[in-house]
Amino acid sequence: MYPSPQAYDRAITVFSPDGRLFQVEYAREAVKRGSPSIGAICKDGIVMIAAKKIENNLIVKDSIKKIDIIHNHLFIATAGLVADAKKVLDYITDLSLGYRNAFNEDVSPIYVVKQISNLFQSYTQYGGVRPFGISVLVAGMQESNPTLYEIDPSGAYASYHAVVIGNKKKEIESVLNQKYDYKLNLNKLESLLYDSLTSNSDKEEYNYVEILSYNIKGNKLSYELRSLK
Repeated sequence: MYPSPQAYDRAITVFSPDGRLFQVEYAREAVKRGSPSIGAICKDGIVMIAAKKIENNLIVKDSIKKIDIIHNHLFIATAGLVADAKKVLDYITDLSLGYRNAFNEDVSPIYVVKQISNLFQSYTQYGGVRPFGISVLVAGMQESNPTLYEIDPSGAYASYHAVVIGNKKKEIESVLNQKYDYKLNLNKLESLLYDSLTSNSDKEEYNYVEILSYNIKGNKLSYELRSLK
């Protein structure tokens, strides 16, 4: 006879009878409730776009970020619990700085992805902790090519041409599946991501959009906070 749901529902180290870890699934639900972030690469570079809601006009808008630039070579976007995201961003910043000090070169995106993946996965094995309630997009240059990864709360990761995390993931990905092309230039890719986000978002739901683009040909990085109102 199976134990009551509470016997495995509340513990990260206990599988349910059908082989599920509910705490990991709950973490994924936290991601789905977060405002969406989109990342994509093309022949010219990298674009990231993230929606956010700022309800209090007294808040300094730039103090709340969904997209972060780590030492001008790593680009990070998140969806899910804000406090968890800040903890992971601190981890990535220290990792990047430590790698540069040790090897006198910038850390590669895949190295960062593997370290975050190991961290996330370790939080699915031990009592007294819970999984991180965020998904993370990591973008940057890998062997002179733009690259993009997604890491989910379980620690699983994959490389993408374009990917969405957060709320309305399926709706936004539906647009990208129809219109995305790696051969798009940077401006057209930015327009595609912006349109795919705003066409699936109510202005009452999100009032600001962060946009990051990196042009690999000109080694030019730009960041913009755009109001939807």
